[in-house]
Amino acid sequence: MNRWHLLNISLSLLFLLISQSLLAQPKFIGNEKCASCHKVDFASWEVSSHAKAFNILKPGKRKAAKKLADLDPNKDYTRDKKCIKCHVTGYKKKGGFKSIEKTPKMAGVGCESCHGPGGEYKDLHEDNPYGFEKSAAEPLGQLYGEDDEAVCKACHGHEGAPHHEGLDQKYQFNWQAALKQQESYHIKKSGKSQFSF
Repeated sequence: MNRWHLLNISLSLLFLLISQSLLAQPKFIGNEKCASCHKVDFASWEVSSHAKAFNILKPGKRKAAKKLADLDPNKDYTRDKKCIKCHVTGYKKKGGFKSIEKTPKMAGVGCESCHGPGGEYKDLHEDNPYGFEKSAAEPLGQLYGEDDEAVCKACHGHEGAPHHEGLDQKYQFNWQAALKQQESYHIKKSGKSQFSF
């Protein structure tokens, strides 16, 4: 076997591994798919600070906070990769945010930012509308921020965050307290929900 033949085989195998890895990733499906069943949650999310997270990256928004973090309040951060990864849903992931022009509905911190890409677990929800176990949903990519601090801390309080408690104590992130501030995400229903755990 010559070197070129070995190189072609190696490149083919590498391409196959990469494509299989991409296919194996759960796909982001967007808020509208979630909203088709979770109408109350979606309606309250639409007016939440998470829903509006992309907009604060625009020039002139949150001027005082940007100045405090040594950010230019007149700069447009909507294309800054360091910023948008926490202000959109599924950045650089299968089905996720590509750009505001190509995927405008993935702007903002949507359902799947906190609950994981729904491409796999959506079917479980649809097939079991009156309940399923977390143990069935977790292998399909569903996340549970109320049980896992890491879900929130992926964006809040991570090492590279420009707003941190060193700037001001108001930026100290307390996961349990944040879950009680329902205006940040969506109203938690009291009692048994459509999906019981």
